[in-house]
Amino acid sequence: MKKVSFLLFVLCCFAVPPVFSATADDIRVKSEVDKAFLTIGDPVTYTVTIEHAPDIQIHSSIPAPASDILEIKKVEDLHSKNKGQVMTGRRFILTTYRLGEFILDPVVIQYHKDGQPVKTIQTEKLFLTVKSIAEGDPKEDIRDVKSVVLLPLHLKKIFFPIAVIALGLIGFWIYKILRKKKALAHTEASPLTAEEEALMRLNELFESDLFKRGFIKIYYLKLSEILKTYFERRYTILAVESTTLEILRALRPQHLDSALFQKIQYVLEAADLAKFAKWIPTAPEILQINKKSEEIIRESALVPQPVHEEASHGV
Repeated sequence: MKKVSFLLFVLCCFAVPPVFSATADDIRVKSEVDKAFLTIGDPVTYTVTIEHAPDIQIHSSIPAPASDILEIKKVEDLHSKNKGQVMTGRRFILTTYRLGEFILDPVVIQYHKDGQPVKTIQTEKLFLTVKSIAEGDPKEDIRDVKSVVLLPLHLKKIFFPIAVIALGLIGFWIYKILRKKKALAHTEASPLTAEEEALMRLNELFESDLFKRGFIKIYYLKLSEILKTYFERRYTILAVESTTLEILRALRPQHLDSALFQKIQYVLEAADLAKFAKWIPTAPEILQINKKSEEIIRESALVPQPVHEEASHGV
């Protein structure tokens, strides 16, 4: 797996066609992916097949992609016969938790026919690009409106499911109100401002020995919790139990400065990678994440308004 420039990726893989390779012998190999653009955590199907005449012997197995970038979720072996041809192959369900543009290296297959030396054939390179989940809102398919079908249902049969749905909506509404009140109560009870409390907790985390002891996941769980708690107090949104995407969506109506919004996205996504994808940041990356975390709080803190006192008037 190699990182490549976005320009090379667009030129070589925009249409994501299946890639064939063939020789003068009755054999050909094919490699393909079901999509070239994906976001962090999305599955992608990667398939390699070998189609050949029955008198050709295959000496190579199809290897799995390098696991330093792509995580293998499922592997399926393929085998069939069609019109006198033998087809074998493997199908991989993959996912990744790193951003960038990547190459799936060619697969080299060794084979031979009776009385002939061993030959090789290989697939071409395939290209993938992984985007951030917050680069755009998820797209939904738009389908034609179907005609209404009237069903002869009695009122008693539909009352119960309607009541269940209504109670669920009411429960969710009450939950949101209670969460907001809890956030406001925490703000009123704390002797520190949201900014002071967050900076104090960040400094305690930075001075801890979690990294030295190898507790990287716990470190970024605490970092993420500190920032989410701060967002709840500062913007009165549901953040502690929300995902990164949900938090970014909730912050959009706040009309934050674009540079500040990008820092929030960078730090939360980096914390997610460390928590869920077992990513281990380098020392410069750790310092960068810590620095941006402090900048997020300082740049988004409420500016205290000056108190204007009325001047006393003499008699």
